[in-house]
Amino acid sequence: MSQTININGQELDVEQFRNDWALALMSQGVIVKLSVHRWGGTAQLSFDELGVTFEDDETRQFMQKYIKLGTHKLLPPQVDREIRTVERLAKNNLSDHSFDTVWGKFVPFTAFDAWDTRNKEIRSDFIDVATSMGERYDDIVADIRVEYRRMAIDVWGRLHPQSKNHPTESFVSAFLLDIIGKIPSRVDMVSSFAYDSTYFIIPMPSFVENNIARARDIQRKADNADFESDLEKTTKERIAEEYVRRKQELIDGFLESTVKSMRKYVADLCIAVLDAMGKQPNRDVKKNHVNRIKKMVTKVRTLNFYDDDEIMRLLSELETEVDKFKGQRDKDIVVKKLQQIVAKGKEEFMPKNFNPAIDYLDVDV
Repeated sequence: MSQTININGQELDVEQFRNDWALALMSQGVIVKLSVHRWGGTAQLSFDELGVTFEDDETRQFMQKYIKLGTHKLLPPQVDREIRTVERLAKNNLSDHSFDTVWGKFVPFTAFDAWDTRNKEIRSDFIDVATSMGERYDDIVADIRVEYRRMAIDVWGRLHPQSKNHPTESFVSAFLLDIIGKIPSRVDMVSSFAYDSTYFIIPMPSFVENNIARARDIQRKADNADFESDLEKTTKERIAEEYVRRKQELIDGFLESTVKSMRKYVADLCIAVLDAMGKQPNRDVKKNHVNRIKKMVTKVRTLNFYDDDEIMRLLSELETEVDKFKGQRDKDIVVKKLQQIVAKGKEEFMPKNFNPAIDYLDVDV
């Protein structure tokens, strides 16, 4: 027997109400695909570059077939860190303003402007780094040449352990030529930098819904339709069943990765703060705990596109208390609010002011 829920004096089927709400939520944001590419600054390491020799060709072939040495870096560490910092900022910015879904990163409209503004700033920094790489190209190659000269000397010693002579300049030059040859040209290095953002609406409310309608129609007519072959009939029936099955799976997955994941994030962070405070029962709330709470409140405000008023009210009350000056802050109230948020975070959220008769119609417009 299906469960019902009373909304505005109307008895509605819980599952249908939940599905209509989820489909409406899917139209309240976009999927963002962030693509950040550039030359990685590494190359495959070979046995010869390490000065590793073999007894015969058979042994060499075996080693090349079964042993993989990995890579070596062809960018100075400080340059590599500079690039990776910008890349990390781009990924973190998207993570902070989105939910992970089966379609990709879902950015609610409540968070889109904040993400987009910061994303444009980071993209500009990324392009600046690419331009700087071109300007510093000769210095980068020179630095790599200096660093790998040391490796050339070490390899010489491994290849000629009995020799008391320093490596010949021709050996070092040939070794460095091979290493430097793996670095792309100035133009290719700069042009390898690409930073793109694309967005699209989740297809569930329109495209997939239409396919589900057609799928159900196929199911109803399957026994009477004049199919060209049994194989075609079986295939169409399987496709119809898959569309219907996937609809519920995708709806459940969307709610799991948005509404439920946000409540879990809040509950888990509050539990962590409570545990940390429990280890120092007689002390005030530490500054790092206050900062974590404030960051959490900011994130929930930004991503609360589904109007979770219960959690938001408790978080606002918690924020009010932790914002007080040290000494005025009531630790017992902080603990109580954290405990209330943990308890509420474990409950499944259902909207109270959602009218499926109106909101669901807006989804397919």
